[in-house]
Amino acid sequence: MNTTNLNEKSTYLFETIRLENGLLKHTDYHLKRINKAIKSELKFNLNDFSDTNLKGIHRLKVVYDEFGWLVSFEITPYTMREFREFYLVDINFSYEKKYLDRSKIDKAKGDKSEILMVKNGLITDTSIANIAILKDEIWLTPKTPLLYGTTRARLIDSGFLTQSDLSVDDLKQAKSFAIMNAMVGFLTLKDYRFN
Repeated sequence: MNTTNLNEKSTYLFETIRLENGLLKHTDYHLKRINKAIKSELKFNLNDFSDTNLKGIHRLKVVYDEFGWLVSFEITPYTMREFREFYLVDINFSYEKKYLDRSKIDKAKGDKSEILMVKNGLITDTSIANIAILKDEIWLTPKTPLLYGTTRARLIDSGFLTQSDLSVDDLKQAKSFAIMNAMVGFLTLKDYRFN
């Protein structure tokens, strides 16, 4: 394990992976994203984090550096939080790789329960998830999200999601709204509002 100083967050990246009864879910998509982010080959094996002694749903957070060295990992029990209120926030930054330094996202979120970021007039993501809207009986996801999530990629590959430029008006006219990430999967929200 690399023991580099964790204060150098800007060069560190991370993956959040769902563990179900100790087994990692959708590692192929996480590996694709990791391999796009690093400058050399990966120096650790994600499958080493499987633990069949674990029961229920757990969250694996793997921190690694840009050269593929493992920095740290943490496995914690997962409890899904409620998502009800989304504040629309204009942003002007990028987050193409899943950097450990999320200070720009954290600053945009501030003390709000959850945000939905808008960049150049188009919807991108929440602070922790990609989004989709149901319009004309088709699930649409932003063509240019802030972060290209693994669940989003999987659902595009399966044909379930279609990429589209989505405005705030599209969002407000949508029949349904969903969030997606490695931990919640694809979650259609029933009771939500945008501010």
